[in-house]
Amino acid sequence: MKNTIEKLILREARLLDEQKLDEWLQLYAKEATYWVPIDETVNPLKESSIIFDNYLRLAMRVEQIMNQNRVAQTPASQMLRQISNLEIELDSETEATAHFGMFLTEVRSGDWRQRGLGEMRHYPARCDLTARLIDNEWKITAKKIVLLNRYQPIVGLSFII
Repeated sequence: MKNTIEKLILREARLLDEQKLDEWLQLYAKEATYWVPIDETVNPLKESSIIFDNYLRLAMRVEQIMNQNRVAQTPASQMLRQISNLEIELDSETEATAHFGMFLTEVRSGDWRQRGLGEMRHYPARCDLTARLIDNEWKITAKKIVLLNRYQPIVGLSFII
């Protein structure tokens, strides 16, 4: 079962890198949360976060990125996520928790309307993910991405981390 969770995490990274956001969204359960905290020790319902989304908000982000003309992602950023230090805990036969490192590299070519043209940006993070077996398919029920640079200004975060 640990191998299945590892494949889920790696598939999620690949789908995001390839901008297959409709397929990526299908990896998430309808009750899922997606959290990029400023302070990971607080309640995201009471304190500010970089991102704190439910499934509906994730679907809205996917719609905006894929179907709306957005200057910040025209052309789309090229991205590569590297996953490391993966630890998987089987909480039960139908629930699992994973902890891992992620190193996201983004290259944005863009045009004169965009800031940071030609820059390579890096987003190292510690991630926690919970998954549950729903209708014989593993779905992500919560993901927390703690960016190492979360206390510094984050410029142009116009893609899904």
